[in-house]
Amino acid sequence: ELLKCKSSLKQQIYRNTLEVFGLLKKVLSKTASNLHQDYSVKDPSVEVMYRETGQFEAELKFSGDMLLISMHSNVFNFEDGHSIFQTSYIKEDPTLSFCGVIYIHNFLADSVKYNRLADEGTLLARILINKDKHFLVEGEGALGFLYEVFGEAAISEPALTDIIERSILLCLNTDLTLPRFAQIK
Repeated sequence: ELLKCKSSLKQQIYRNTLEVFGLLKKVLSKTASNLHQDYSVKDPSVEVMYRETGQFEAELKFSGDMLLISMHSNVFNFEDGHSIFQTSYIKEDPTLSFCGVIYIHNFLADSVKYNRLADEGTLLARILINKDKHFLVEGEGALGFLYEVFGEAAISEPALTDIIERSILLCLNTDLTLPRFAQIK
């Protein structure tokens, strides 16, 4: 009985997450198109490009930065003791705490282009989606608090657009800094 219930639950969450990821790819493509159209007239040397790199991965390149969006193919639950279990939303139905995960990373575009595997990226946010397509976002900056109430709303195209636009702003507001010479000697 447990196998039957959990397997069905996790398959439903997987399908929901895959559907949301498909919508997110549509948002990324639309965002790239809009940015390219708006910006190519101002400075054609600034490259804006969207590309799918696999079933579970997509990239949005804008100048020297790249958002790498990936969907994990497994379903997760929160660790015991997590505050999510204290909410009335989860207390009413504990199966709502199981989530699919979509990650948003920032990489330097050249790191990907030149296959510099030692270069580090930054996890900007992760989007967690449950069986009811309710979501929460854990992340940097405003992404760390704007979508933190689980069960408040189902994921939507406007919410995904906002998440992507805020991710782009996070990238653009983070400049490369040189470590002190003595640290890299």
